[in-house]
Amino acid sequence: MNPACPARCGVSVEGVLGPGTTLNDRYQLTSRIGGGGMGEVWRATDTVLGREVAVKVLNPALTDNPTFAQRFQNEARAMATLRHPGVVDVYDYGVAHAAERAVSFLVMEYVRGESLDKALDRGPLTPEHTMRLVAEVADALSAAHAQGIVHRDVKPGNLLLRPDGRVALTDFGIAHSASAGQLTATGAMLCSAGYCAPEMATASDVTPSVDLYALGVVAYECLTGRLPFSGDTPVQIIYKHLHQAAPTLPGDVPPGPRAVVSRSLEKTPDRRWATAAEMAGAARRALADPGAVLEAAPRSVPVPEPVSAPIPEPVSGPVPSRGRRRALLGAVAVSAAVLATAAVVGSLWLRPATPQEQSNFFEPGTASVAPPTVREQVKGKQAVPPVKTSPTPKATPTASGQPTTPTPPAQPTPPSATPTVVPTPTEEPTPTAEPPTSPGPEEPSAEPSSTPGEIQCVREPCPS
Repeated sequence: MNPACPARCGVSVEGVLGPGTTLNDRYQLTSRIGGGGMGEVWRATDTVLGREVAVKVLNPALTDNPTFAQRFQNEARAMATLRHPGVVDVYDYGVAHAAERAVSFLVMEYVRGESLDKALDRGPLTPEHTMRLVAEVADALSAAHAQGIVHRDVKPGNLLLRPDGRVALTDFGIAHSASAGQLTATGAMLCSAGYCAPEMATASDVTPSVDLYALGVVAYECLTGRLPFSGDTPVQIIYKHLHQAAPTLPGDVPPGPRAVVSRSLEKTPDRRWATAAEMAGAARRALADPGAVLEAAPRSVPVPEPVSAPIPEPVSGPVPSRGRRRALLGAVAVSAAVLATAAVVGSLWLRPATPQEQSNFFEPGTASVAPPTVREQVKGKQAVPPVKTSPTPKATPTASGQPTTPTPPAQPTPPSATPTVVPTPTEEPTPTAEPPTSPGPEEPSAEPSSTPGEIQCVREPCPS
C-alpha cells in the first residue's frame, strides 16, 4: 500500500488495481475497504451470482513467490471447510493478471456493519459488552483451532460487528495451519505489533495460545480504550510485550472480567487459558456474575526430581499376584538351599583322599573294591563299602637265593566312607598262603569277589 495514500483514496497495491477492475472476468471491484502489509480488501460484485462479496488482494510481491502462493492456496482450501457463525465464509480463490502483474486474491463473505476498531474510535465498551464479544470470538477461534488453523492476527480491524450485534472473525490471510505451514514471506511481520504474543517475537512455534493472547489485548483495549503497550516503533512495542507486565486495569472493572483479561495476558503460554473454549466459558461466567472471583493463572512451582530407583527387568507374561509371588520366592529359596547342600555333599564325596585314607585303600600288595560311583547312587544301587582282600603273598628272595615267605599283613579295618551298614559274614574265611614252587615275583592273583573276604583263584597253584 502506498504510504502517502489516505485510508480510502482508492489507489490499489502498487497502483496495480483500482475501482472497476474485474478479476478473472467475474469479480468487479467497486470500493476499497481497508488494507495492510499483506494486501488490500475491496468491496466487489460477483457478476456470475449477482451478490456482494469482499475480495482480499495479496501484495504482488508475495504472489511472485511460488512457495508463498502455494501455501496461501492450501490455506484458502482449509478455510473453505471451516463453517461457523463467528467466522466469515470463504467463497473462492484465484490468480488474476492486472497491469501485467499477477495477483492472488480471496473471495469472502461481505459483512454489513462496521469493524471493531471503528466502534472503539467512539470510546471504550462496557464490561458486559466486552465479555460478550470475547466469548463469541473465542468460540470462533475454538472452531478454527479444532481444524489446526491459528489466525495469528486477531485485532479490532479483523473483527466485524454485524447489524444484530454479533461478531465475525475475518481475514485469515496470514493464518497458520498444520497442513499448509506458515504463510509469511521472509522478513514480513507475523502479526500486528500491538497484539503480538511474546513467543511470536522469539521465533517460537505458532500455537493456538497466540490467538488467546491477542484476544486478551483486544479485551484490554475494549475496557480502557487504549492498548496495554505502545511505542514509537514496532520494535519498542514488541520489546514491552516481552519484558513488561501489562498495566493494571481501572478500578471500576469487576473482578470477573479483570481475571479473564489478566490471565490471557500472561507472558508464558502455559499460564494462560488452556484453550479458546475454556476462555469463552470464563468470559460467560464473568458476564453472568461480574463480581465472581475466577480462578487465577496456575503458578509455576518447581517440582523436585524423583529419586532414581533401580528399574526391575521386565517380566514377560502375566504378573503374578502378591500371594503367588511370595510362594514363588519361597520355592526359589528352598531350591537354592537344596542345591547348596548337594554341592557341599558332592564336594566332600569327590574330594581327594587324605594320606591316611590313601594308605588304607592303596597299600602296596593289596587290592580293594572301588567305591560306588555317583551314578550308581543316583540309580538307587546299594553302596558297598570298600573291603580289602588278602592277595597271595609274594616270595621275597633272600641273599642265599631261597625265597622267604612274607608274613601276611593284618586285615585292615575298612574306613567308614558311608553310613551304610554291611552285614558281617557268618563264616570268616581263613586265608592260607603257600610258597610258590618256583621262585620269582608274581603279580597278585586275587580279585574282589561278590563275598567280602573271599579270594578267587585264577592261576595254579591255588591255596587249599
